[in-house]
Amino acid sequence: MSNYEEFYAALLPLEKALKDGAAAIVKAQKNIAKNTGIGNLTEARKLAAGLSESIEKLRDSASALTAQLDSLDTQAYVTDGDFARQLLEACEQRHIDVRGEKGVYEMFPIKVRVLGDAEHPAEVWLNRKKLASFRPNYVADTIQAEQTKLYAGSFKAASFMNELADAYETACLKTGARIGSTQALSKIYKYMVPTARARRDYDAQQFAFDLARLYEAGTEAWVSKGGTRYAFGTSRDGASGIRVLSRSGVESYINTLRPLNEAEN
Repeated sequence: MSNYEEFYAALLPLEKALKDGAAAIVKAQKNIAKNTGIGNLTEARKLAAGLSESIEKLRDSASALTAQLDSLDTQAYVTDGDFARQLLEACEQRHIDVRGEKGVYEMFPIKVRVLGDAEHPAEVWLNRKKLASFRPNYVADTIQAEQTKLYAGSFKAASFMNELADAYETACLKTGARIGSTQALSKIYKYMVPTARARRDYDAQQFAFDLARLYEAGTEAWVSKGGTRYAFGTSRDGASGIRVLSRSGVESYINTLRPLNEAEN
């Protein structure tokens, strides 16, 4: 079993030795330049002789560091599942909500994929971005920072509600359903982004995040620009509903949208 933090702890003294060795060489070089400048060749020769020894020590430090870096087989680390297990532990320590298994996870609203097997390269993806890191703690910190950034971002609930309402009416028109009927949010999403290219720019994960923020805003925000008030239908699990998570961690599954009639308003 591989553990990145143990591996990293072994790297630190080697990195320090490399840093100290490099600093010693830079210092010697500056002193040589100073002494040749004032004509003190005796001191310059002594420094130059010591410089060769410092360079040799630096070479040894670099070799030791390289050997330690090569001691962690990244492919095996991912393929054997050690990376994923340590990532989930790191997320738990940070109170990051996690759903999923076998390398495909949702840390709402972020989709995380840990890829790699005996035939394919080891890779870590956050949504559609490949992350150049195999340190679980760093990946968990990145997820947490991205979540904070997303929830802190601006969100125009009224604009999104209007888009939902327009897509709802389109869904009714295209399917021959009456306005006022209940429509599945999954269907409404397809009418909001009717092409594959549009769905790449605004995927189902982003749609779920916008739904989460609108849902969290409460019923007062569920009104279209025409004054029609809407209601979301809920389900008990993800089999028929879209999972949304509030910033405080409250989980809901919403699956439908419909306008309220006059008696319900």
